[in-house]
Amino acid sequence: MEKSERLKAVGAVAESLGLTAKEVIAYFGKASVQSEEAASVNVVCPGMYYYSDGTISAEVLSEKQISGVVGWVDDSGRHGLVLGLREVRLPWFASLKWCTKYAFDGIYGALSPTREGLVEIFKNLDAIQKALWQINMPLLRNSWYWSGTEYNDDYAWRVSPSDITMYGSYSSQANSNLVRCVFAF
Repeated sequence: MEKSERLKAVGAVAESLGLTAKEVIAYFGKASVQSEEAASVNVVCPGMYYYSDGTISAEVLSEKQISGVVGWVDDSGRHGLVLGLREVRLPWFASLKWCTKYAFDGIYGALSPTREGLVEIFKNLDAIQKALWQINMPLLRNSWYWSGTEYNDDYAWRVSPSDITMYGSYSSQANSNLVRCVFAF
């Protein structure tokens, strides 16, 4: 069966079940759609690779530079958040600066994710970890990650990927947590 026929079949299955093509592909774990094909069916899934030229693919394309891993996608399947490949342990205020100066893997300037953004990303932990492992990049750790969301004047929200809990934590220079920047597509 040709790729175009497979994409039509996925669309037909999705329609008959009242699902999106993205949901069907994610369910079966066969998100092996290249970026050109994804555009034709509007399917982008967490765990796909985001490249420095703005393309997205489920496959590792050796001729392109991977900038990050798709961590979350909205219901349209066209917009979402990409998780940077690198992380660091910093105090909260320094983490915000690190993200705005982020200059790795073809990306310049990123954002510190909101607490809601981190929660949505961490819901896709398995797909993200698999993608990071395939390209030999550091996996997300079972530790706290800073969000860019303040809790109050002296506290900021941090989120744990293992159980997706949020906790307001003192945002002093002495209190460091992990930081993984994001950028939108």
